Amino acid sequence: MDVERFAMLVGERLRRPRRNERRSRGERLADALASLVRSGDLLADTRLPSERALGTALGMSRGTVASALDQLAADGLVERRHGSGTYVRPVTATGPPADGPEPIFSRWIREGTVVVDLAKSVVPDASLLPRLDLTVEDLLDVHPADGYGLLGETRLRELLAERIAPPGYGPGRLLVVAGAQQALHLTADTLLAPGDRDRVLVEQVTYPGLLAAVERFGGVPVIVPGDRYGWSPDAFADAVERHRPAFAFTMPVHNPTGAVAADRRVRALAAVARESGTLLVEDRSLADLVLTDGPPPPVPSAAAYAPEHTVCLGSLSKSMWGGLRVGWIAAHEPVFARFVQAKRRTDLATSALDQRLAIALLADPGAAERRDAWRRDLRVRRDHLAALLAEHLPDWSWSLPAGGMSLWVRLPGADGEAFADAARRHGVAVSPGAVFGPPGGTAAADRIRLSFGWPEPVLSEGVEMLTAAWAEHRSRR
Repeated sequence: MDVERFAMLVGERLRRPRRNERRSRGERLADALASLVRSGDLLADTRLPSERALGTALGMSRGTVASALDQLAADGLVERRHGSGTYVRPVTATGPPADGPEPIFSRWIREGTVVVDLAKSVVPDASLLPRLDLTVEDLLDVHPADGYGLLGETRLRELLAERIAPPGYGPGRLLVVAGAQQALHLTADTLLAPGDRDRVLVEQVTYPGLLAAVERFGGVPVIVPGDRYGWSPDAFADAVERHRPAFAFTMPVHNPTGAVAADRRVRALAAVARESGTLLVEDRSLADLVLTDGPPPPVPSAAAYAPEHTVCLGSLSKSMWGGLRVGWIAAHEPVFARFVQAKRRTDLATSALDQRLAIALLADPGAAERRDAWRRDLRVRRDHLAALLAEHLPDWSWSLPAGGMSLWVRLPGADGEAFADAARRHGVAVSPGAVFGPPGGTAAADRIRLSFGWPEPVLSEGVEMLTAAWAEHRSRR
């Protein structure tokens, strides 16, 4: 593995020091490296870069790197081979990682054999994409020619500003990133100041990728109570006054609930943000997926009411295809410049080939028609899954989502994580609600999320397995 790629992986895991933290840089580096080994990001027998090269790439002394590698060797995670270098040793799973209990996010995803995967809220395949008459020369016609355009391709940013991002953000205020998950990590990296301004306001259930990013960069999620449509303005105002957060995270089309925010609610929250100086981070990854019978209304944005206090982000993965790793961040100055610097620290530029493909897809004359067709398919599949659950699992409850790609289901008197384990034994994967619950929250314990993005035969097979799993689970309670 080249040293630049390795340093990027380490940098993503390297926690910022908290105020008054006494752990050395070497100890924090050792934790980051150990996390990469235990997670499988560094495979057995991978040769690590030299101490000198890694120290230069990370801005650390050779002694600091050597100290970290010595600690990993003592823990049995790497092997120091004289005259050859440092190599990753095979990991023996003898217990949870040293830096805390194993996340259920990791545990349930690898147990059992999955036949139907209702855990993944994804576009099932690339069939939504048109056949494009593109040559290699078309894909390589990038600007600048070296492929290192930090902000992203100008034409792509123009198309995003015109067709995807909320009004008010021109191409010069859009940053192209490698998917919404990178956008969330850049958000945490940019806005959090651990030990000082480290609080992040979140809903009772929220996107787990946001929670992971906040944790990685030393933040502390703070739950603000609300209803199924989000925070009440009064509760939000109280939380802002009490916690003075680094930012507040919202999703106008919510994951996992599928609720779509009302304009009056968004306007009221934006007013609180504007008056208090709080930054709203608005994840619009599902904004294209409002499942109305006719043309969907515009999804409201706080940027319309508090533009200087709103950062918007999103991705093309839910409306086009997950393999297209293109996302975006929109913000005004001075915050925008900070995001650009965070991107520079992370990976210098988003894949030029992905960007060229995204340009072709967004500019294609049939793009809007294909999005409409995908929404129609999702609505049919949502209704199909809901009808199956009503017939075969009538004691489960849910609200039919107005948007998104999943049902947020309550299990009567049952633990969502335990049932997810049972379901996997029957060949179907579901997302346990606890994955979406911030630390200290209990609102998601009896929930599961079921994706309805799959074709109807797949959904039917999945419900058959869920029915058998539920019968087994109830018999053991």
